[in-house]
Amino acid sequence: MKKAFQTWGMVLSMVFFVFEASPWAWAREVVLYSSNQSDLIDMVSQGFEKKSGIKVSAVRMGTGEAMKRVQAEKDNPLGDLFWSGDVAVLDGAKKFFAPYRSPESKVLPPQYVEKDALWTATNVHIMIIMYNKKLVSEQEKPQTWSDLFNPKWKGKIVMASPEKSGSSYAQVYGLYKLYGWDGLKKLIANAKVLDSSSLIYKGTAEGEYPIGLTMEYAAYRYVAGGSKEVGIIYPQDGAFAAPEGAALIKGCKHPEEAKMFFDYLLSQEVEKEIFEKFYRRPARPDVVASVHLPRMSEIKLLKEFDPVEAKVLEKEILKQWKEIILSK
Repeated sequence: MKKAFQTWGMVLSMVFFVFEASPWAWAREVVLYSSNQSDLIDMVSQGFEKKSGIKVSAVRMGTGEAMKRVQAEKDNPLGDLFWSGDVAVLDGAKKFFAPYRSPESKVLPPQYVEKDALWTATNVHIMIIMYNKKLVSEQEKPQTWSDLFNPKWKGKIVMASPEKSGSSYAQVYGLYKLYGWDGLKKLIANAKVLDSSSLIYKGTAEGEYPIGLTMEYAAYRYVAGGSKEVGIIYPQDGAFAAPEGAALIKGCKHPEEAKMFFDYLLSQEVEKEIFEKFYRRPARPDVVASVHLPRMSEIKLLKEFDPVEAKVLEKEILKQWKEIILSK
């Protein structure tokens, strides 16, 4: 009899173990829509699951696709939270979001939280000049955006089409704010325009192109990976800071779980981990990480760079851009 009880005890233990390990064991859930890379989504989702016991069902898609989906599902939302897209895009879709002011957002600069808390910035992309040290010497490398207007760089600069790349549009908008269309015409005269932003940093790192306009984290991945050829220039006339953010979807089915995920995402611990492993600059100014990049306070930024205005002017700027390209 004793042996029988021991056997049943082992069986029950196995049943409980399987139940706990099974997806069916999750009593609570949050559905995340995200345009981030898969390994970043996985890292944050798994950390949250471990800490909270709440399952994260992540659906990865582009920012534009996600906004269309949120709009299509407005009467019956299937997602709870969106992370992460340009805050200007989120601002344009904010009627589909619910207000949530996370306690973690208290440390953020005011411009990183929408006035009614309909979106909150999570990280900031810095637009920089990337160069290949084998092709561009330290003595001749450009120090400013306007240095790129010099005819000596004709055919040696690559940038992505702003019609196909959000980061490239941020660069074009920033240059428009700095130097107007006269400056942009000079840049376009010197630059090769490619279809994808990934072609910029890959081609520059591999020595296919001397100079590329790209995002800080994309260039720094090569430096952190041991590349001696890749250099990063923070233009002295002002780098461009383009924040990305997250938003709670209006009418979502798991609002409390989504708010908990939001708080976790904005926490100092998680923002530090993202910075150290993926080189995405945190929106929080209080994050100190073991990443060999200058502090945000040490970088000269273009104060006039306004991501919301950039979205408002997008059609007008892209129309003018296309006309210049066609006349090139």
